[in-house]
Amino acid sequence: MGNEKTGFLLSAAFVGLASLRDVYFGGLLQRVHPLAVAITAFGLCTVVFLAGALVGDRPGLAMLWRHRRRLAWVNATTALAWLSFFFALRAAEPALVQILFFGVGPLSVAWLDARVTGTPPAARSATERRLQAGLAGALLLAALVVVTGRSGLGPQPLGHAIVGVVLALGGGTSIALSQLLCRTLNDAGVRPATLIALRFPGAVVLAGVLAPVTGGDVLAGLTPGVLAGVGLASFLLIVVPNYVNQIGVALASPVTVRAVVALGPVLVFALQTLEGRLSPSSGTLGVSVIYALLVVAAAIARHRAISVGPGLPRIATATR
Repeated sequence: MGNEKTGFLLSAAFVGLASLRDVYFGGLLQRVHPLAVAITAFGLCTVVFLAGALVGDRPGLAMLWRHRRRLAWVNATTALAWLSFFFALRAAEPALVQILFFGVGPLSVAWLDARVTGTPPAARSATERRLQAGLAGALLLAALVVVTGRSGLGPQPLGHAIVGVVLALGGGTSIALSQLLCRTLNDAGVRPATLIALRFPGAVVLAGVLAPVTGGDVLAGLTPGVLAGVGLASFLLIVVPNYVNQIGVALASPVTVRAVVALGPVLVFALQTLEGRLSPSSGTLGVSVIYALLVVAAAIARHRAISVGPGLPRIATATR
């Protein structure tokens, strides 16, 4: 119970920091190339945490080497997820990107878990299946708000909007897989800080490989002052939240994490309204609230299903 409470608080801290991150980087990525931000942010993350691991947890690094094949998959899925996320933030409203990015995870996690850990998908009640269908509908509604120009960004070229939606969904599927893989390494005894140290080199390498072939000037707008700001923001809004989230995921149940993260889009909407860069969109607010309610309801339904267990009649639970 103590771990669950700590995981809940850390997940809440992650949601707050991640919401600030999405709003800040949503504006920054209009001026600075996503690949430049990725190289700066994840290069800094790797340097800081790898130095700490070399000093304080060499056995953990040795354990990661023994699990190097799984670590390689963590790097690959993390790189795809974050680069997709950054480019999606450039193409769509941050609140809607977060809905698509995080919302696709609960829909895909059971299928992914069965293939990563070999765990058979848990039986779902009729209520859970209806909520899952509702969540899929909320994601479709969010995508429609993007492509029809009813978001805070206003009308966008159709191809540009569709790319933003596809990147957010693809990145969300990748991050769900990455988190499952990270959880297996945590369960094997790897500390969260040590795993963070070697989780992001793949993102730096992929961004570096893509930089010469993107057709644009990756370094455009990256003045020394902007670079210093990106470095500081990367540490506070990417490095720290990732570390906090890594611990939260290791401590809290997936149900708790999903319920807390569900509130992120509403918070992002409030913050981006205060920022003033985007026009407030009733479509975005409506989808954010619907999404949050559905995810919280689904998390509660899953928690009840787990508490009752497959072999206990529901009437026995009600009489306790």
